[in-house]
Amino acid sequence: MSDSSLAVGSQPTSRPDDHARRSEDILAAAVEVFARRGFAATDVQEIADKAGVGKGTVYRHFGTKEGLFLAAADRGARQLRAAVDATRTVSDDPLERMRAACVAFLTFFDQHSEYLELVIQERAHFRDRQTPTFFDRGDDENCRRWESELQAMVDQTILRPLPVEQIMEVVSHMLFGAVFVNYFAGRKQPLAVQGEQIVDAIFHGIVSPKGSADQHG
Repeated sequence: MSDSSLAVGSQPTSRPDDHARRSEDILAAAVEVFARRGFAATDVQEIADKAGVGKGTVYRHFGTKEGLFLAAADRGARQLRAAVDATRTVSDDPLERMRAACVAFLTFFDQHSEYLELVIQERAHFRDRQTPTFFDRGDDENCRRWESELQAMVDQTILRPLPVEQIMEVVSHMLFGAVFVNYFAGRKQPLAVQGEQIVDAIFHGIVSPKGSADQHG
């Protein structure tokens, strides 16, 4: 066996888990830098330096600066879905699970305001995208489970007989609305604290039973 063949055989090979770990390090750095500097002003070299890799490594993993940004936004969307889905085990009461999911959604943006920066930047720099990353439910398995649970609540008359898609859209819009209002108007209290008030409005509305009876009386 030649020396050259020994040298080739002794070269370390990259394992899939090493690749995934490096990608995650790059994404974590990208989220921080994009949120702080903005997409247009961000230099990929700064992200590479923060992640402790070469600039070429960043491009090998994500192709372009645009691809890196969208992957960073997708990382946030996945973390948000995981935080919400973790509430499925908090109670046997489906309404309590729904309440916990709404509060978890708001708490996520309290704890990760950097992702809200990416939501805003994506709208500004990728306006041609049909559905922004954080609003794209896609074919996610967790989403389908929530749809099934909501349908069961409708079937059991726990919820009004509305289409599940309508319920999900209304709740999503109210939650994102609260997040954006707090962002632009300045927070008077944490979103997690406001969460209970917001959930109460979602569950019970603002019209009293007497007011509702008078309207239809």
